[in-house]
Amino acid sequence: MRDAIDLGDSYKFNIEDEWYKKFCNQVEKGEKQSERVVFSFDWQRFLWAFILGIQFEKRTPIRTKTKNPPFGMEVFKNKSRIIKLMIGLVLQETYKDNPAQLKQDYEEAEKNAENLGKKIRTAIEEYANTGFAVIDQRSREQPGYIENLEYVIADILSDKGWM
Repeated sequence: MRDAIDLGDSYKFNIEDEWYKKFCNQVEKGEKQSERVVFSFDWQRFLWAFILGIQFEKRTPIRTKTKNPPFGMEVFKNKSRIIKLMIGLVLQETYKDNPAQLKQDYEEAEKNAENLGKKIRTAIEEYANTGFAVIDQRSREQPGYIENLEYVIADILSDKGWM
């Protein structure tokens, strides 16, 4: 029987095209990718955006997906704890008002040989989409935000809202 929560080993995460062009696979103000201080890889920027989206408890649907998503589940192959934490956070947010519904949905998916993975992947992408909007706002307020360790740490330790 298939696992009721399977994100798919070959799945590529969708990113809003605007954010991909601005924050992923690009360099900011002449930086070289090898000079990135905070986030060396695009998947790390995506993860930070996901965390910000979770913090704001907001999912923003992707309007225009980037044509060639830069990474997928393969980046988490030896980092299974990270993807499990992401799944856990999505489930917590999705079912926080009705935890019993998670058990029902899981049992129903298992019984019908269905998979909740697509819903979870979509939620991960939508939380990241919200987070990229936050990163965009912060980078306009503080140029170089995404690569300034002090700015990122200040945001991690802060309880203030950013949007």
